[in-house]
Amino acid sequence: MISRIERLRVGPIGENVYAIESRGVGVLVDPGDEPAKILAFLEEKNISVSLVVLTHGHLDHAAALPDLLTAWQDRHILIAIHPSDAHYLGARGEMTNKALFEAISAPSFFNNYWKPLPEPELFLNDGDFVPGTSLRVIHTPGHSAGSICLYDEEAGFVVSGDTLFRDGIGRTDSPDADPILIVHSLQKLVALPPETVVFPGHGPRTTIERETPHIIHYR
Repeated sequence: MISRIERLRVGPIGENVYAIESRGVGVLVDPGDEPAKILAFLEEKNISVSLVVLTHGHLDHAAALPDLLTAWQDRHILIAIHPSDAHYLGARGEMTNKALFEAISAPSFFNNYWKPLPEPELFLNDGDFVPGTSLRVIHTPGHSAGSICLYDEEAGFVVSGDTLFRDGIGRTDSPDADPILIVHSLQKLVALPPETVVFPGHGPRTTIERETPHIIHYR
């Protein structure tokens, strides 16, 4: 069965939440805000989540997690992230996120949205498949050290997080960002088939073919 992907835009900065059903497994990607809206969205799309994947640890991609887990307290939901971004969650999450949003001159975002985040339970490394699905992990450091993309070759799409947008790339001025590494990460994405649909962390979808000239510009 080919995966299906559904998008929901949430929060003041238009963060994209994705619900993916792949081989019978429901995956929620980057629940950044508005937990009640996310729950209604999942019910409307008839997707039962067993796994939450974060493309990176920044609070604007994870702030809805505490309330969602409260709503799901009758079942066990795995929280997955790349190990290099694990410090945005759990016991170190408050300090790490506070430092991030202060560094990018957005402390009010942290102050308005912070709630204690859970510890991750599953680490996703480059080349791994999200368990039970056809989603392959591509490690794309640059926007953060542990940024990942989720590539589904069968369905022809990639969830790019904040690595690649329509007409742009993720910012690299935060404490654990790296403008050199993101260039190398973009080369991994440009190697995907040109018709691959890109579902970014913010903004509308695009394709690898459309973004290739922009990617080349950053070499």
